[in-house]
Amino acid sequence: MLRAVLLDLDETLCATSKANDDALVRLTSSLKQQFPSLDAERFGERYVQGFYKQLNDGFPELKALLDDESAFRYRLIALLFEEQGVPLASQGAVEIQTAFDNFRMECFGYFPEIEASLVRLRERYKLVVITNGPVFSQRPKVEAVALASRVDAIIVGGEEPEEKPALSIFEKALKLAGCSAHEAIHVGDSFECDIKGANNAGIPSVWVTKPSIYAECLESSLASYVVFSPSDIEQTIIDHAELLNC
Repeated sequence: MLRAVLLDLDETLCATSKANDDALVRLTSSLKQQFPSLDAERFGERYVQGFYKQLNDGFPELKALLDDESAFRYRLIALLFEEQGVPLASQGAVEIQTAFDNFRMECFGYFPEIEASLVRLRERYKLVVITNGPVFSQRPKVEAVALASRVDAIIVGGEEPEEKPALSIFEKALKLAGCSAHEAIHVGDSFECDIKGANNAGIPSVWVTKPSIYAECLESSLASYVVFSPSDIEQTIIDHAELLNC
């Protein structure tokens, strides 16, 4: 019997990449006006790479700031301005980060049909969200979509000793849901974090991905189910529950 649904947040319930893209358009437009000599598009591209920790090798000093996300982001912005030789006042990085955060939260939202799906699923199952990432970015997202009113529990990886795919975070989710691994199903878009993590915990999984990514995955069989649209999540969960009841 299915008793709980464990859910990832970014790119599973919410369109995070779209929010990032929309926020960057607004930020770069603002930066063009404030800093005419800055290549704002290049800054935006590099900034997104940076906050996903893809520029740490190029900027080794950022590694020392990994435990302080605010300091990390501010220094990242300053370094990207230095990279282009554009002067930036000491408070400038804070103002730019605040602007981006505000733009992103204004753009951040659920995929179509997801809110209604959560309401229906919660009538049948316990819903627990497990989202990786720092408190700096994840808690504002949670608040922006009023997630706490739509699920039974929320686990933010940045507040835990370990993040997905660690076994400990899935075990905590199961404890909060009050069920065992075979009585739950986990839904997420990251094969490494969500699908492998759930598999290692003995939890069936739904992989939300794209056909091109699926086709290139040599271990795709680790996912119990595969969907190519968040709108298919609910029906897949219902089908799984019916299979368990057969």
